[in-house]
Amino acid sequence: MSRPPPTPSSKAAAAGPAQPAEAPRDPIFGIPEVDAMLAGQLPKGWLSILTGPPGSGIEILAKQFAQAAGARETVTYYTTSERTEDIRRAMRDFSWRDDLRIVNLSDDYHDTVLSRDLEVSRFREKGISPQEIAQFRLEKLEAPPVNFVTRMLVELAALDKPFRLIIDSLDFFLEQAKPSAVVSLVRQIRYRAQRVGGFALLTLHPGIHEPRTVGILDDVADLLLDIEISKEHMQFLHHLTIRKVRNHPERTGSVKITVGEKGVSSAP
Repeated sequence: MSRPPPTPSSKAAAAGPAQPAEAPRDPIFGIPEVDAMLAGQLPKGWLSILTGPPGSGIEILAKQFAQAAGARETVTYYTTSERTEDIRRAMRDFSWRDDLRIVNLSDDYHDTVLSRDLEVSRFREKGISPQEIAQFRLEKLEAPPVNFVTRMLVELAALDKPFRLIIDSLDFFLEQAKPSAVVSLVRQIRYRAQRVGGFALLTLHPGIHEPRTVGILDDVADLLLDIEISKEHMQFLHHLTIRKVRNHPERTGSVKITVGEKGVSSAP
């Protein structure tokens, strides 16, 4: 006598206990095609370097990476070339969150270095009036310049939970410090990301730096992205190339992208 076919409940019992559904992942860059290529392939904490020529849109993608953060991640955006209000305005223009922490290193550099250099130049050119001599403090001009690498290391030590850290751009640090010190800083950022589950994105214009330094930075990074520009029929085309995914070379590739009202997306 043949047995009746198993009911759905008996099938489930035979298959064992139900497996919990995988928790949805937060967006990485907010570009579905790119996020799908990287989903599940990156470690718990990782560091990425985004390169491209001036005007390629790397600063837009850096902001998009910042706004794609999950609810558990703290976000810090370090800028070296834009005003803070301009960054927040750009975030609002793309309908992105603008409540993230922005650290303006360019303002700090002006206040602590450039303004002092301008004052010294003025004294050399025009001299010092009696009124200025009466108010003059020598330590104001002899104060040591700010070490931005050391400042970053201090802030890194305070990160003790998942984070997104963006530096736009690493060129600033390579102008202010020795390449070896900057490479050491990048290693420290990656190590901190691994320890607490953080994601770091650093922008860079490689063409203005020594190939040896760029090569070392490429080796340290877990993810290498490059925005390339080409011209076709009087139109500029942008491609986002994934050049490196650590331990997953099969995940490298290129996606045609465009910038629209919602930011960077794959082109149709």
